[in-house]
Amino acid sequence: MADVEKENLKNIEEKQKSRPGTGSQGKVSKPPSAGSGPASRPHSRTSPAPSRKSVSRNGSARSSAKGRPGSKISNMSGDVSDQSDNEDTRSKTTMEEGDGEGSDGYDTDLEIEDKRIEYDSTGRTTYKEACKAIGVVPVSYFLRHMQDSELVMMHHGLGPLGAKAIATSLVTNTTILKLNLRDNWLEAQGGKYIAEMLVENCYIHDLDLSYNKIGNEGAEPIAEMLQDNSTLDRVLLSGNGFGDKAAEAFAEAIMSNQKMEEMDLSHNEFGEVSGELLGPAIAENSQMKVLDLSWNHLRRRGALAVSDGIRDNITITHLDLSWNGFGDDGAQSIGEALKSNKTLEVLDMSNNRISTEGAVLLAKGLIENDTLRVLKMGKNPMQSAGCYGILKGISQNPNSNIQELDFSDILVNDDFDELLKQVKEMLPALLTKTGGAASDFKKAKPRADPMTKLKQYVEKNNLRLVDLFNQFDKDKSMSVTREEFAQGIEATGIDLSPDELHRLLDTLDKDGDGEIEYGELVFGAQAHQEQERKMAKVVQALQQTDD
Repeated sequence: MADVEKENLKNIEEKQKSRPGTGSQGKVSKPPSAGSGPASRPHSRTSPAPSRKSVSRNGSARSSAKGRPGSKISNMSGDVSDQSDNEDTRSKTTMEEGDGEGSDGYDTDLEIEDKRIEYDSTGRTTYKEACKAIGVVPVSYFLRHMQDSELVMMHHGLGPLGAKAIATSLVTNTTILKLNLRDNWLEAQGGKYIAEMLVENCYIHDLDLSYNKIGNEGAEPIAEMLQDNSTLDRVLLSGNGFGDKAAEAFAEAIMSNQKMEEMDLSHNEFGEVSGELLGPAIAENSQMKVLDLSWNHLRRRGALAVSDGIRDNITITHLDLSWNGFGDDGAQSIGEALKSNKTLEVLDMSNNRISTEGAVLLAKGLIENDTLRVLKMGKNPMQSAGCYGILKGISQNPNSNIQELDFSDILVNDDFDELLKQVKEMLPALLTKTGGAASDFKKAKPRADPMTKLKQYVEKNNLRLVDLFNQFDKDKSMSVTREEFAQGIEATGIDLSPDELHRLLDTLDKDGDGEIEYGELVFGAQAHQEQERKMAKVVQALQQTDD
């Protein structure tokens, strides 16, 4: 019996222990009050308040150096950011797992903060990722100077792919204001990458892409970018093989762009058609101040069109047209432009095949122009008489503002020096540069023109050319050898030295076959007559200028 009672008592105690709300001593604990949560440990001063929750953000908005949304350049490097995206995914998964632990009742005194990446204004990170994706070696010089306001990377041999990597990083670069990629073999594709970058970048205002073999194909995207660009004020594109096709694109850019103040298109292949395209665009532009079209092939109608554009332009102050072959017609057109243009201050017409006649025609514009300060006419076959004509035009303009005249490689005579003294009384600050005074050199004996002596003999003896030729042509074949012609000249008694006779034979025997035909004699006489007519016209123009 006693054993049964002990067993029953033991069962009762075990049941009491297993009931909820009883302590380890079998005592019933007080139930929690309504609305209260589970018991928690006391809070310290640094612990979050009971109502404060620990929030975990699922990933952070990356502020990396990727391009702007929708940018052409942002997709240049292909899968450059795949690795970074995978890291974000792993980070997101880890943080979500942490949130699960916190929701199970774990508490912490530390707030979970997202790790924010600072905005890379230089594009350094993007450049490294782009180089890796494209497969090019990063240029250490570029990495070292990405924070400079002026980046000069001439002669680095970047090529199209190197330009692609750099363009990718420059989309978001905010520190570089002047970009010089001169002589890097960018070619057409590299030029395209740079153009697409400049559509996005609104900080670069000075660009040099000279000598990069961009060609007509690469010119089109660059010109399209320039049409809408409102940041670039200086663009240098010298030596890129641009031709007539590129001129069409650049003409649209020059006409549309209202920001660019300086443009260099020198050392290209613009020809006559290019001049006809660029001329009207120059006339319409109302912002450009400096234009360089030197070392091209702007001749004939192209030269005239460019001159007409300068006549109507109202902003250009510095113009370089040297080494183009404008000729006398182009010089005359420039003279007409100078009569109307009121802004041009510096004009370079060096080495443009301008003769004495062309110089005198250009000088007529100087009689009325009062803004031009510098005129360069060196290396033109205008001789001292052409220089004299230019100076004479200036002397007749009381409002002339000329401060510098460049007649490099042209010898001047005493008449020029005398007139220069008079002009300097009117313009004391005038600087002149010439090829030297003719008196500084040993005066050579003037060479007589053998064709003139031949003509004088024919006129004196009332002969026709055919009569003279028949005296030499014994077999009546209308053709004689050089020796027969020389013997005939000696028989007539025309006073020709051996040197003069040799020059006469060379002049008449144009094809060099050793025979002088009657037609060649006639052609030589006509050419000589035309030369005399031109010289008479020049003398007449100089006399009119003196009057």
